[in-house]
Amino acid sequence: MNGRQIGFGGTELEGAKIMGGDLGLSQVPEPEVARPTAPLRGLDGLAVKRLLGGAVLRGCDPEALLEDAGIDSSIYGNANAAIDGRSYFRLVQQIQIALDDAFIGFLAEGCRLALETERTRSYLHCSTLGEALRVSIRFTQALSADIGPRLVEEDPLGVKHVCTYQTIAGLDRDIFVWFRFVWIYHLFSWLIGRPLKLRKVFVQGSRPTQANGFQRFALFNAPVEFGAPCDALCYDRQDLHANLVHGSLSEYEAYNASVPDWFATPSGGLTWRGKTEQALIQSQRSGDWLAPIEDIARQLRSNPRRLRRDLAGEGETFQQIRMRLRGELAGAFLLATDIPITVVGYKVGFIEPGSFTRNFIAWSGMTPSDYRRQHKSDPARVAMATTLLMERSKP
Repeated sequence: MNGRQIGFGGTELEGAKIMGGDLGLSQVPEPEVARPTAPLRGLDGLAVKRLLGGAVLRGCDPEALLEDAGIDSSIYGNANAAIDGRSYFRLVQQIQIALDDAFIGFLAEGCRLALETERTRSYLHCSTLGEALRVSIRFTQALSADIGPRLVEEDPLGVKHVCTYQTIAGLDRDIFVWFRFVWIYHLFSWLIGRPLKLRKVFVQGSRPTQANGFQRFALFNAPVEFGAPCDALCYDRQDLHANLVHGSLSEYEAYNASVPDWFATPSGGLTWRGKTEQALIQSQRSGDWLAPIEDIARQLRSNPRRLRRDLAGEGETFQQIRMRLRGELAGAFLLATDIPITVVGYKVGFIEPGSFTRNFIAWSGMTPSDYRRQHKSDPARVAMATTLLMERSKP
């Protein structure tokens, strides 16, 4: 990596336009004109109806389940209504309780909640995420022939968690796969106290669309391949070495009692990774792209040796975090703006284009031009990239 650095030279983001200013509202009210109301963002009523398919098949009243979850039952099957992430969490819990089935009625062989509790106990006693994941997979394989998870560790992209689901005919398999992926993502993020760094999400189904524009897979903050040969989550290898920060059933029950927002990125509090990221982002805003660990440790009231040890306990290294932050910002510029790739490299501190390309490949697994070409047409990724640029430009 080249030691020379440059800053952004300002906070204006080229190519990323933010609308604002005069809203153009008339000074004279016009009550006779009906103005359309923007649809609520979230899982719409059609998707909710499909999510309740297993419960309906088992004889449950869907409207009663919605009301028991504190949700207006008129949403059922209504494309113009939606629920947020906390309501979704409550609804899933209500379906599981009503059916005594962690798989919400989508598999011929369910999983009773008592068995699900024992499975939770089994991986809470593990030391690392990788160990917990393997224990969870072995336990799940023994529960039902309709669900067959496995790990593919030799994949060049990362560690692939392949999930095979044999859902009941007539039910929406795609909504069930999404439900399971959300559960896995939030649970294992909670276990390590920070969001999982997914390398990619593979989905056999097609891209889901909603009239309200809600992007169901955006919360994973990773590339998504629809029409894939299998359903899988691809983990960053370093995440599997992360130590668990939660280890008791009472902690898990308290987490569920908090009614987490399952449409938001999981938050595990201020881990050492989080603290280091915050300090490095501040340095990058001032144009210091290669802040040494000594400076960052001093800001965190630690010392280099202790910071390295604490980060290692979370499955991280200082160099990985620093490279990842630059890669994420470079990727955001590539998707949210149309500026030349060479200029993108300058903006994240690289003088030599070749050095930028080599480091970007190390972060993303592809060249900057391939990254832009592959993801520029994905509205969810472009939206996330624009948001990241706005966040990183804040003082």
